[in-house]
Amino acid sequence: MKKIGTYLVYVLAFVLIMLAFACGTIAFAELGYSAFLAFTFGYTFALLSMYVIFILHELGHAFCGYLTGYRLVAFGLGNFLLTKKSGRLHLSRTAVIKNVGAQYIGLKENESDQRIILMLSGGLIVHLCLILLATLFGFLTRSWYFAGTWIFLNLSFFLNNVLPVGITDGAKIWELLQYPENTKYAYLMLRHSAQTLLAPQEYDLKDFIMSVDEDVRGSFAESVQTLQGLVFILDDNIELAKQQLQSVLEKTDNPMSKTSSQLYLLQVALMEGDNKKAEEYASIRGVKSFLSIKTADMQVIQAWYQFKVRKDVVQTHKAMKIARRKMNSSRMLRDEKIYYQNWLAELEKEMLEGTEDETRNF
Repeated sequence: MKKIGTYLVYVLAFVLIMLAFACGTIAFAELGYSAFLAFTFGYTFALLSMYVIFILHELGHAFCGYLTGYRLVAFGLGNFLLTKKSGRLHLSRTAVIKNVGAQYIGLKENESDQRIILMLSGGLIVHLCLILLATLFGFLTRSWYFAGTWIFLNLSFFLNNVLPVGITDGAKIWELLQYPENTKYAYLMLRHSAQTLLAPQEYDLKDFIMSVDEDVRGSFAESVQTLQGLVFILDDNIELAKQQLQSVLEKTDNPMSKTSSQLYLLQVALMEGDNKKAEEYASIRGVKSFLSIKTADMQVIQAWYQFKVRKDVVQTHKAMKIARRKMNSSRMLRDEKIYYQNWLAELEKEMLEGTEDETRNF
């Protein structure tokens, strides 16, 4: 029933998006434009409105974060990220999370403050306020089709975000309402995200690890456990890493936790030489998506996969080239960067030795 309900909400949200674009087209048709121009202007108006709403959603998080003591670290739209370092703003072409329309990351100085839910609710509050403002605009101007575009868009985004599944605001809020003790894990993950942007080479990944009981549920706790699994990999404790990541995979119903565990289990399989298991993990859609991200760590894993499993030298060299190019500007923490640099060097050495063997045989 839960899956059916979720599916119906997604369908309704999609219908509302279509209605928003239809309202935009009708609004310009009423102004006397031809069918072609009305469609063009209406579609453009609805599309631009979507991006404006994305920005306002994240500003809602930022404003509520400001009210509760958060310091702005990063604000992004699409692949563009505005980062605040030492009082200055820096613009870069990147993404904190792939395929996310907009992003806000804040750093909390007082982690004993339990008002994190207000910050997480900021985007949802913005959608409700915009629906009210658009309705007021409709009453005042009688331009209901223009108002309808914003009403339907915000209703759609509100439904998508309030749904307590995946990595939505609703899922995070619901988790913290169910498990208030997970607040400490939420703050730890926010601090980790912030420091990867502010000063990644001043911290190690193990600085963002804390003990988590096995029976604890929720994506924030699972994120900490997944990072612990990666720390085991960095320390070459492969068996402990495998146990940790499989434990998360078995108990989670969060898609991000599941994909992260599968990604690092792919890395474990590559290190153990289990090509069959590596192929199994690499064929998973979410893992494929992560491997396509052009960051140093993802491309090192990609290179090893192409070399060990796919036996594709061309794709191996391609991934290695990207990894080398991205390594210096990487936002990996200190111990992560050292590990992946060494793992990349190991692959280069193995490929060179293989080439020399082929030359001698020839």
